[in-house]
Amino acid sequence: MTDEVFGGVLCAGFGTRLRPLTNVLPKPLLPFLNTPIVAYALERLGDAGVKRVALNLHHLPDAIPPVVDRLAAALGMEPVYAHEWEILGSGGGLRGLWHAHGEPEGTMVVLNGDSVMDTALSPHIVAHKDSEREVTLLVRPRADDQPGRVFVDEHGVLQGIRAYRRPGAPPDRELIEHDFTGVHLIDSAALSRIPLEHCDIIDTLYGPMLEAGEPIGVSVAGGFWAALDSPRLMVETAASVLRDTNRFALAPMPTPHADGMWFYSPGEISDHAEFSPPVFLGMNAKVEAGAKVGPNVVLDGAT
Repeated sequence: MTDEVFGGVLCAGFGTRLRPLTNVLPKPLLPFLNTPIVAYALERLGDAGVKRVALNLHHLPDAIPPVVDRLAAALGMEPVYAHEWEILGSGGGLRGLWHAHGEPEGTMVVLNGDSVMDTALSPHIVAHKDSEREVTLLVRPRADDQPGRVFVDEHGVLQGIRAYRRPGAPPDRELIEHDFTGVHLIDSAALSRIPLEHCDIIDTLYGPMLEAGEPIGVSVAGGFWAALDSPRLMVETAASVLRDTNRFALAPMPTPHADGMWFYSPGEISDHAEFSPPVFLGMNAKVEAGAKVGPNVVLDGAT
């Protein structure tokens, strides 16, 4: 196994739970705090030293490359694209990303295109390589609004995922349930076992590996992580960060105009408007006299 590390972002999904927003934009381009969701994934990969990243495309595919090309260039990364004429799911999608890279030897670090995090990936990549496992999954202790179904014992060993269990696994009540963050660290040896066709990664690879007693690593991610796979989660998560920007180290906030108010273009904001914080106004927002804005507003491209 070589030391090469290359990246991937899963962007092909229909974003069904995010409709009607995804009738207009693919979910990786939806703005979170006025920044496309995919930008956060690219930044995390770039921060880890990844220089080449693959993205799979299916739903509204032509919208993504013009945005990602500019973001990747700013981060010193080279993007490549895997066009899925028929959607390949979580398993075939990973194989397609690897195929777009030219199926190199090494480790592919894959993030979801509908979540944001500020966890540094480099320590997890180092730990994965040191473990000599073919797969490591980044997990977090289960949150009340997440499905969980990743079971880890007191020694940090993965014992179960969904309905799959390691041979001799303790009962679930003796295990600690976690959420999968959607971050895969997966080596080429494991990627080669996934067919380039529609399939589920857990049913096709991770579940059978677990039942066969093959080692799958888990690495617990700290910091901020949020799944943004519904309009409610988009709004609630943005509001929670606006109320406490220290929660999310990558929050793209300018210097506060006042307590709970951030204006990228304060010259476009009338002194005779009324605000109820928190309010975040982007570069292309204009607020005229008499307007009333807030609370919990993220606004750009509008007057």
